[in-house]
Amino acid sequence: MDRESAKTGKTFIGVSVVIFFSKALGFVRDIVMAFVFGTTLLTDLFQAIFSLPSLLFSSIGNALSFVNIPDLTFYLKHKTREERNRYLANLYAQVSLGAALISFLGIVFAPALARLIVPGMADQAFSLAVLLTRIMIPTLLFVTLTYITAGVLQVHGYFLMSAAISIPFNLLIIAALFLKGQDIIFLGYVTTIGWLLQFLIQLPILVKEKYQFPLSIDWKNEHTVNMFKQLLPILLGNSLLQLCLVIDRTFGTHLEEGTTAALGFGSTLFMTITGIFIIALSTVIFPRISAYCLEGDFRQLRSILRYGFKILVFILLPYLLLVVAYSQDIVSLLYERGAFNAASTQLTATAFLGYSFAVVGYACQELFNRVYYALKKFHTPMYASLFCLLLHLLLNLLWFRQLGIVGLAVSTSIALLVYALIMGFMVYRVIGAFLGADFWQFLLHLLLPVGGMVLCIVLGRHLLPAGIWTSFLLPLLVSGTVYLLLAWWIGLADEIKLKEEPV
Repeated sequence: MDRESAKTGKTFIGVSVVIFFSKALGFVRDIVMAFVFGTTLLTDLFQAIFSLPSLLFSSIGNALSFVNIPDLTFYLKHKTREERNRYLANLYAQVSLGAALISFLGIVFAPALARLIVPGMADQAFSLAVLLTRIMIPTLLFVTLTYITAGVLQVHGYFLMSAAISIPFNLLIIAALFLKGQDIIFLGYVTTIGWLLQFLIQLPILVKEKYQFPLSIDWKNEHTVNMFKQLLPILLGNSLLQLCLVIDRTFGTHLEEGTTAALGFGSTLFMTITGIFIIALSTVIFPRISAYCLEGDFRQLRSILRYGFKILVFILLPYLLLVVAYSQDIVSLLYERGAFNAASTQLTATAFLGYSFAVVGYACQELFNRVYYALKKFHTPMYASLFCLLLHLLLNLLWFRQLGIVGLAVSTSIALLVYALIMGFMVYRVIGAFLGADFWQFLLHLLLPVGGMVLCIVLGRHLLPAGIWTSFLLPLLVSGTVYLLLAWWIGLADEIKLKEEPV
């Protein structure tokens, strides 16, 4: 292994550890919030409005960062430092003006916006919703600046710093919850300040890299014009799951108290567990996907996709089995304390289980979209996402009254599954069959470890006495161990090693 490869490997391990710690701390933040608020009207209110910065605004920021990184890389390689500075200053200025204008309009029209976000709230809670919306709408400016700056840091190799920016944010929220308890207005202010802090702590790196920001705006800059043209397709194409979650929380305000809170806690638990693997894998293989697309090497591209799906099936199939068997036990262990009672556990476990079946679509959103973006085809994922978003909205309208929280969570899973089928077919049309006989053979071999896992779960349920250790943690540990041992015994470890196709 050469020195550069060794350095890359160490960087990946370090970034993976930081991302895991950041996500774990974010999950601790949710646990503390559940302890303080439970699944109450206040939590419903906060979860619905908090979905703007946490899901929608973050998606906008991610899209901006995604299209900025290759442009900034071009300026670093082919332009002078002054041209680089003008480009980034121009981008910051345009984004800041646009986000500030939208934030101002959001503050002015907060009553209408709050009615859109929490339409089912009673009149006595509506004034609180308006105030909370006005407090948190400026996060649009801070979130977009945060993600753009994180992309700049990644271009310059500061991967650990960009991965760690959410750590102080989560610590700030946790401290606010312990200090002020159920003061939701104070929590709204702290959330907005926390997003500003994530931006500010990155600024010393910009100073270190000698960025300067002249006070001028070039509205005709070719790269920023193209960036904003690509922004909407990337945002809509890469945010189906996030948009579905925002819509679900809005519909949840029409149902019993605590529904929106349970949807928020359940979806966060689902995305925290699965996102660690899905996002990490898509991030690691994206450079290869980009290289193969650039070279037109579709054989290697099919190979890397097949490898990615083998890894995800190997990890996420046992995840689904464990959620089906132990969703309520998992939620109870993690959340049930303080104001989060048994009824809260039941409601959240239902949402968690329903959302977990969206894992196939979530994985395909991350992998298939990256193929299309590497091929510079930005509109196909957008059209598929819009169709599935309309399907999700229709299912919510049909089911939310009759099926309640189950209908909302399951409609998201169905929309994501349809998205996976559409995008899988579209990718097949472009690059050919990418799964192949060896993938289906791999699934067939998985039946043995999966069968061993199911047997352990069933025996644990029927033979061991009730209790958190005996009927949940012990069978979970044993079933997971049996799964891994059987997979190793039949040689599946070799199946999930990345191999180049022979030339």
